[in-house]
Amino acid sequence: MPVTATPAPYDLAIVGGGLVGASLALSLAPLGLRIALVEAVPPVQGEQHPSFDERTTALANGTVRAFKTLGVWTGMEREAAPIRRIHVSDQGRFGSARIDAAEQGLEALGYVVPNRAIGAALWQGLSRAPAVEVIAPARVTGSELAGASRVVHYEVAGEARSLGARLVVAAD
Repeated sequence: MPVTATPAPYDLAIVGGGLVGASLALSLAPLGLRIALVEAVPPVQGEQHPSFDERTTALANGTVRAFKTLGVWTGMEREAAPIRRIHVSDQGRFGSARIDAAEQGLEALGYVVPNRAIGAALWQGLSRAPAVEVIAPARVTGSELAGASRVVHYEVAGEARSLGARLVVAAD
């Protein structure tokens, strides 16, 4: 299949725009890097991505602080349920641990958020990140080394394309 595009000089190519790939792209966007995010699912506010369903993810306070720094926490905060108490035990064995947010002087130990809300907030953040070029929907077909870079081959609407990057992260 002939390549129709000359590889672009990206600093970083991220393959996969789910929770991990989108978070990574947003985290690195302020560093002045040229970033490509290659994703198989069309960007529709993150709501149709297979990773962004009604399953939930427990976010530690450190992750919440990171999302606040990235400017995306407000997009998921309204659906976040606080974790106020944790009880850890092993059934049939002695000993347990109980952690209470109030005893630690915290509002919450973390939050449980639907993946749908996290994904929508991350993709909304990506739409405001000019350093990140979202290439979607695109299907990666392969990659190869080219000197000090890696060339990623992908298809968009049946057309073969490629891009070059100093580093490629598979977040698929």
